[in-house]
Amino acid sequence: MPTPWLKRIRVAGQLKVFNKAANWADAVHGAITLFNTLPFDVQLVAEKQEKSANVVLLLASGAQQYKYYDDTVGTDSSFKGDTLHGDTQTLIDEKKNEIFFAAVFLPGKVKPTKGQKEVVLVHELIHACGVQEHESIGIMFAQMKEADGGLIEYLPDKDAKPMPPIRVGPQTLCRMQTVWGGSGSCKT
Repeated sequence: MPTPWLKRIRVAGQLKVFNKAANWADAVHGAITLFNTLPFDVQLVAEKQEKSANVVLLLASGAQQYKYYDDTVGTDSSFKGDTLHGDTQTLIDEKKNEIFFAAVFLPGKVKPTKGQKEVVLVHELIHACGVQEHESIGIMFAQMKEADGGLIEYLPDKDAKPMPPIRVGPQTLCRMQTVWGGSGSCKT
C-alpha cells in the first residue's frame, strides 16, 4: 500500500527536489519535466535550498547515509551503486504514518546515457512520492535492461519500446492517484 505525504504537502500537490548528485545534473531537469507530463496529481519543482527540499537526490557508490535535521536516512546495506537502479528511502511521521522527507540514492558506479538516467530518476521519484511497490508494466518494473540508449523491462510486452518516453502501468497510476488524488483506492 502506498504511503501518503504529510497532508499540507499533498494539498499543495507539489514536491520540492534538490539535486546533490552532480554527475546526474544533465538529466535531472529532463526527468522532472518528464515526470510533470505524467497523469499524476503531484508536480515536482527544482529547489535551490537543500534544507527546504522535500526530496534530495544523492550519488552513492555503496551503502550511504544522509542526515536530515535530527533524522538519518540511508541506503539498504546491500546497495552497491553498480546497476541502473537507485534506492529511495523515506522518513515517516510515526504518529500520522505520513512521509515528511525522501532521499533518492542514485548509482555512482555506472556510466548511463542521459535517457537511462531520466528513466532511473523518474522511477525513483515515483518511489519518493510514496509508491513502494513495483509492477510488471512500464516505469515501475523492478529491474530493467539497457536498450537503444534507454531502459526497458526485462520481460517487456510485445510492442513495448525502451523508455524514455515514460510508460506508466495501471497499478502505478492507481497508486499515485490513491496517494495524491485522494481517490481512495482503485482496482487493477
